[in-house]
Amino acid sequence: KEVVRRGIKWLASEQDRESGLFGEEIGHAFLYDHAIATLAMCESYYLDRSTVLKSKVQRALNYISRARNPYGVWGYSVPPDGTNDTSVTGWMVLAMKSGEDAGLRVDREAFIAATQWFDEMTDPGTGRVGYRETGSASSRVRGMNDQYPVEKGEALTSVALLCRFFLGQNPDDNPVMKQHADLLLRDLPKWDGKDGLTNDMYYWYYGSYAMFQMGGKYWKAWKKALETAVLRSQRKDGSSKGSWDPNGPWGYAGGRVYSTALMALCIEVYFRYGKVAGAR
Repeated sequence: KEVVRRGIKWLASEQDRESGLFGEEIGHAFLYDHAIATLAMCESYYLDRSTVLKSKVQRALNYISRARNPYGVWGYSVPPDGTNDTSVTGWMVLAMKSGEDAGLRVDREAFIAATQWFDEMTDPGTGRVGYRETGSASSRVRGMNDQYPVEKGEALTSVALLCRFFLGQNPDDNPVMKQHADLLLRDLPKWDGKDGLTNDMYYWYYGSYAMFQMGGKYWKAWKKALETAVLRSQRKDGSSKGSWDPNGPWGYAGGRVYSTALMALCIEVYFRYGKVAGAR
């Protein structure tokens, strides 16, 4: 409890009082940082209901609204420059839905835009969801993580699948969700302790959350693979005990904290989240 309290206090101290941004506008990934921090703060406010925290979280949600492209979703620029992408949009949807669940004001038109974007990015033949183009592969940074093959995962498909649940869709009425899930079944979690070429914590987080919502054969197969990949790869030695090595496409950027946080989130889907999106 004390660790969580200190973490929330520190996040609050890192927010710009005027803009509502958590952290600083450095590089192209600061909107990821803001979205994830906002999600954490929304979750905290849901439980705490602190009036001081409420104003901070609301300002963070307002910043997210301002960062959205008019009639579109999100990219990496503030003010928005018209570029949209699936990856950062996924985090924004989760943060806003958490805020809505906590009774805060959110831009509901953004949910309509996000649904339209995921539809636009979905290849109708395969069900694969693209990054900035329909059915395209996951993003890689040349010279940094392009050694990790994009065909080894369905990161953006998993983002869209999970977000569709949060946006009120269900597999019975939206067959494309089963297309998404079928693709995930073909690329189950598998830990590569040598080169890390099959490791993708980002994909596994969204995939775990989404397949848990799918249930049935989807969750059964994913859960079995996940337990093997995640539990057996956790470090048990020295100062790294309890963590996971940042051995994956985005480990160079997020390090051991990033990899450990996402792997912990993967195994939290058993008990942390309801079967129906929005359930507590």
